[in-house]
Amino acid sequence: MLEKIQQNLFDVAKQKRDACIEVVKTWDEFIKALGQKKLILAPWCDEEEVEKDVKARTKGEMGAAKSLCTPFEQPELPEGT
Repeated sequence: MLEKIQQNLFDVAKQKRDACIEVVKTWDEFIKALGQKKLILAPWCDEEEVEKDVKARTKGEMGAAKSLCTPFEQPELPEGT
């Protein structure tokens, strides 16, 4: 019974989290999703200087964006990304 309750809680939380993820490929899409307080899944080069630039460019009313983690399941990247 407890395992079933735990699984249900996990499933509901995962569904809510997944509904908040926005996959973006352009800076305009990134800014729009950030303004909507979404979790953003975007191509990332893993460079510290780029992260600092993103934080600086997004600082302001909406709050600076920050990188959180790299998901295990990566979406396909379009050519040239």
